[in-house]
Amino acid sequence: MLAGLIATIFLAAPNFSSCQLRNPVQDMSSVVVIDQFRAPKCEQCAGNRGIELQLESAQPILAASDGVISYSGEVGRIKYLVLLTRDNKKITYGRIAETKLRAGDVVYAGQQIAMSGLRLYFGVRESGNGATRDGAQYVDPMPYLAGFTKARNLAVLVSGSAMDQGKNSANHQC
Repeated sequence: MLAGLIATIFLAAPNFSSCQLRNPVQDMSSVVVIDQFRAPKCEQCAGNRGIELQLESAQPILAASDGVISYSGEVGRIKYLVLLTRDNKKITYGRIAETKLRAGDVVYAGQQIAMSGLRLYFGVRESGNGATRDGAQYVDPMPYLAGFTKARNLAVLVSGSAMDQGKNSANHQC
């Protein structure tokens, strides 16, 4: 009954939803987090509203969940994609090198949605009680990722499954 579940140990207890997302890149084993999540005190306050990952250039970026692209474009000469999930999470991919997706395109968890540069911004916003104009709240994306936490792969496997290698085999619809 517990097959495929991972109990993750956290250094500090975050607001954790039971929904796990697919990792934004196929192999997270060599990925380094170069800038951690730092919640801003207000909408215009300093902070890091996601995590920054160091990648190899031209690495495929994957959809973390089923959803619809709500934004595809540039902000300050940096390319972004925003994925709106079925439960109104907004997943932001920034510093992407290229994508062919446009707002309104439907994507599925695990589908290639972009190519990376040397870094990837990955952020998650949850609806309700938010600090942003649209009511969303920035949350630490690390607890959502399979086998990849602030404590760098400090995860306890409850029972064996395809998730052993940090692969998320289910088609999660967050």
